[in-house]
Amino acid sequence: MTSSINNNRCKLLVLDLDVKQINMDILRTFFSLYGVIEWIQIFPEFNSAIIYFVNYLIADHLINYRTCLIGQNNVRLRRFRLDQTNWNTDSHTLYVKLNFDCILTEEALRYCFRDYQPHINKLDLLHDNQALISFTNYDYVDQILLMPSNAFIINNVPLVFERMIEKINKKSRWDQGPSPLPTGPVLPARDPVIHKLISHIEYLAKQLREQPNHSRNEIERLQAEVFILKNENARLKSKQDLSANKNLEKRLTVLEDVSNRRSTKDYHHIRRERSSSNEKPTKRRRKYKLDDD
Repeated sequence: MTSSINNNRCKLLVLDLDVKQINMDILRTFFSLYGVIEWIQIFPEFNSAIIYFVNYLIADHLINYRTCLIGQNNVRLRRFRLDQTNWNTDSHTLYVKLNFDCILTEEALRYCFRDYQPHINKLDLLHDNQALISFTNYDYVDQILLMPSNAFIINNVPLVFERMIEKINKKSRWDQGPSPLPTGPVLPARDPVIHKLISHIEYLAKQLREQPNHSRNEIERLQAEVFILKNENARLKSKQDLSANKNLEKRLTVLEDVSNRRSTKDYHHIRRERSSSNEKPTKRRRKYKLDDD
């Protein structure tokens, strides 16, 4: 179980992939800049791919990018998800269930998820020992689902998790028609334009409330970029140092060769001088001997 979890943590999920323009070689060339890749698998039916890195830290930091541009294709980067049919859907809500006849309380749940407490938006208890936990970011849901089952235990019973798929309406409330309003002497029918204005103000207010979370996500993304740029700088520096060492070794080899040649030349020169000095006294002795005769 642990081995499978560690393997899943090394997987980077690439979504919104144009499989007609981007093949496996392009993916390998692009993502190899961030770390060593063991294998890549493309899923054309889901417009997705999985990049398996040798270290889960590489996947963790790439996930903080959220998106990246490969050629002209803007893709989403996500943590590996177990439910393949819902890979493309981001979910902020986690469904929690406690089996057996155990009581599930809000206090027990908050203590169990104490490490994620700052990131919990809402916690709703349901019947039959079930609950829904809403997080500030979908990635916390993906993280929890990849953790071992014994990481979250209440009354010695491990919790059962499921990612809740939410139907997200991407249209602004300004673009939606007015909903039917009650009429009567107390609350008369409202003007449709006024209703649209009020609805749009509520929509903008909600965006403003969510702005701190977006800012935090942007800070995390920038921190991840700084981390990867530092790694690239260290890698380039390492290459430069290696090149400088090779040049230095080459110069030392040349200097050593020149030194050896010079030493050999000096050695032969000294031998010739010694040989010459040994011959001169012999010639003198021969000359003196002839004079004596």
